[in-house]
Amino acid sequence: MSSEVITPELRRYRRNRAMSTVAAFGAIMTSSTPVAMGFLVIPGAEHFGVTTGQFLIYFTLFLFTSALMFSVTGRLMTRFGIRIVLIIGGIISAAAWVAMAFAPNIYMFYFFAFLMGIGASGNNLLPAKSLIMGWHVHKRRGTVLGLAATGAAFGGLLIGLIFPPIMLAGGFVGGALGISAMIVVCSVLTGLFLAKNPPRPGEENADEEAVHATSKADRKKAIKGFGFVALILSIATFLFSLEGAFSSVQAAVYTSFNIDLATAGLMVSFYSICGIISKPLLGFMHDKLGMKPLFIALTVLYILGLPALALSLQMGWNMTFPILAISALSLSIPTVIIPLIAVGAAGHQRFPAIYGFMLTGSFIGTGIGAPTWGIIFDMTGDFTAAMYGGGVAGLIGLLLAYIGLNRGLRVRAAKEETVTKNIEVTDDVSLASH
Repeated sequence: MSSEVITPELRRYRRNRAMSTVAAFGAIMTSSTPVAMGFLVIPGAEHFGVTTGQFLIYFTLFLFTSALMFSVTGRLMTRFGIRIVLIIGGIISAAAWVAMAFAPNIYMFYFFAFLMGIGASGNNLLPAKSLIMGWHVHKRRGTVLGLAATGAAFGGLLIGLIFPPIMLAGGFVGGALGISAMIVVCSVLTGLFLAKNPPRPGEENADEEAVHATSKADRKKAIKGFGFVALILSIATFLFSLEGAFSSVQAAVYTSFNIDLATAGLMVSFYSICGIISKPLLGFMHDKLGMKPLFIALTVLYILGLPALALSLQMGWNMTFPILAISALSLSIPTVIIPLIAVGAAGHQRFPAIYGFMLTGSFIGTGIGAPTWGIIFDMTGDFTAAMYGGGVAGLIGLLLAYIGLNRGLRVRAAKEETVTKNIEVTDDVSLASH
């Protein structure tokens, strides 16, 4: 039996932590809206009388706008708090989708997509994972993050169920309004009624990090020395996203290997289910393994993931489904493990700013990755080279993540900071937990 006394303050802290975790799950669900956007491609092109390529310019515009805004949004969270950024970002993005639904022409549609991209930088992954990292400073935070990260998969499943009838009833306008409604529910309402800003250093139940950034000068001083860490981790997330493009084009990958559509659909569903399971599993692995064993395990997962899947599809082996499960596990690493590496390298209070830079690399990689896979297919006639290349990119990204964590721990050790969990990467870099 625990001897801990449950005071009213501790009860309130736990309640706020639980509510904020649910809010983070909702915000992560918002990140699944690109699945819904896929339903708009053909109706949207017909609605504006343009080609699908011209219509999809808005998607690239939205991605790159968000990518450029993430670092700014991270600094805004550090200064004003996560909750207000989540709410305002959701309002901007939802209002932009309403305007996009009724845009009189494709050019106004592009303009509102630009505004939507600004809002999107603050209404999903960055505030969600900042809430998790800020509230869960215990040794089980990886498992909690893994569970919350399943929000994207559940959001995709929900969209798959409700959007076909929405599109049948309302067409392009109905679909755009449906995306707006989803953002309102998952980001704005969760921000208003569930999200709470995590305790700051010096406050009760706050993480005991030596970062007291109150003024602008303090915040600049706190982030000093972490520029190289942010750069290395951003390049890592960029490389992970190049490999992660597989998730978007996997149906085409399967059919290119002469797999029939029914089996390809089954493989997509199987991959999605494995993704839901893999995120909590990765978080559990982070919590239970030391960093060295974890990185060794992750390296093995990358080797046995996409490259092995490519070989299996080429050779027609009967191991395709087990290897597909491993691929789903390895491709979930950027979602779960990389934010945990970021918080270990930079600390909870710097996490929004550092992770904002990392999401910039991630979104740019996403915007470049899928077209690159398409170009490779056009040049070679299949996706094999893209799958092998993606696996190599993932391994290089993992190496850079290791280097970034090592560097961040050195900087934090020089600042004589503590962390919430024993992290040891090299023999001369160790930060003891409080």
